[in-house]
Amino acid sequence: MLITKLNLIWTLFWHRFVPRNRSEGFKLVWVFVEPAAQLAIMLAIFTFIGRSGGYGISFALFLLTGIATLSIVTRGMLLVGGAVQGLRSPRRLPELGIFTDPIAALAFTLFTAVIYTSAIAWGIALWQHVEVMPVDLVRVLLAAFAAAMLAFGLGMVRGYSARFAPVVMRALSIFSRTLLFISGIFYMPSYMPPFIRDWLAWNPVLHAVELMRIGVYGQDYPSVVLDTTYLGATAIGAAAFGMVLLWARRRQVLE
Repeated sequence: MLITKLNLIWTLFWHRFVPRNRSEGFKLVWVFVEPAAQLAIMLAIFTFIGRSGGYGISFALFLLTGIATLSIVTRGMLLVGGAVQGLRSPRRLPELGIFTDPIAALAFTLFTAVIYTSAIAWGIALWQHVEVMPVDLVRVLLAAFAAAMLAFGLGMVRGYSARFAPVVMRALSIFSRTLLFISGIFYMPSYMPPFIRDWLAWNPVLHAVELMRIGVYGQDYPSVVLDTTYLGATAIGAAAFGMVLLWARRRQVLE
């Protein structure tokens, strides 16, 4: 049974790389173009206003560590949510199970994130002649996994809410837009005033970004914000809550 499920997930995962029409093909291209475009736009804006900094000798690499982590959460939430909404499709095979499609969507999110992050980092290394290899790859992978679990839980809640609680789905959409500003993407949270830092620390995505940067830069990266226990608890809790929510209404979701 487990082997069969894994084979189904693998099949659905690779099917996402085979667009069925021009619209799907454009979406696939945009998955890779969006983070690079976002990085380029932010660099252009900060260069124009004369702002640089962050940490390390490359502001582009600093921004990439934040953008890549945030993209896993936001892109993963959209794809997992779309997979949940697609569970009602009459063409869907019943033996797939309720979580097969969302897991395949999450795997696609992680795989593409590794590809475009590695490609952009390689481009930064050639452009600025800086070292981009992570100091601690384990922490980088843990940060990506935590971000993926957050995306998985939020995505299932989003997909569920699209049918049963549209107001919640709109609230999640608004929340996802604010993440760019409250997740430490273009600044160091530890250098913020304490009263602002304490509020920002409630955002689990910020902790994932901080863990990612410690993995990239090493223990010398200054972080008084990171709480791995809180990050792990919220990531696992979000995924568990989304799965329980979907399982409890599985009959209505599949109708």
